Amino acid sequence: MRTAILIALAFLWSMPLLAQDTDSKLESELVTLHTQWFKAYDSGDGPAMNQMEVKNLVLVMPIGVIYRKTTPRDKHAAADPPVERSLSDVSVRRYEGTAILTGTLTSKSSRENSKEATTVVFVMSDGKWKVAAAQWTPVSDASSSR
Repeated sequence: MRTAILIALAFLWSMPLLAQDTDSKLESELVTLHTQWFKAYDSGDGPAMNQMEVKNLVLVMPIGVIYRKTTPRDKHAAADPPVERSLSDVSVRRYEGTAILTGTLTSKSSRENSKEATTVVFVMSDGKWKVAAAQWTPVSDASSSR
């Protein structure tokens, strides 16, 4: 009886460790998808973006404009000058077939630099995570250091 209780307690104690491994795997997967999504955007690869997005994608741009995807993206001009992007302060929360990534997106080019708080909503579709919505809000250095 004691052995069974000890085994049960050991199993319950290890559950948070299993959840952390699953969470870090999901975070890594979504950060990779986010990186690929922006790489496709910056290189002008609309068809690749279509594979990573739901058909009715909604984006809230940093200036407040709302973009609603109503048709598949076409190939478009690549970013000029090239943009270097990095995602930091990432947090991912999962709710069954939905995952929400929050973080800070820093973009740098020879023309301008920007830093935006970002929220990206992913949904599971046909066994793959896809971008369903995203929002970017400009942040200043003062607000990001709190």
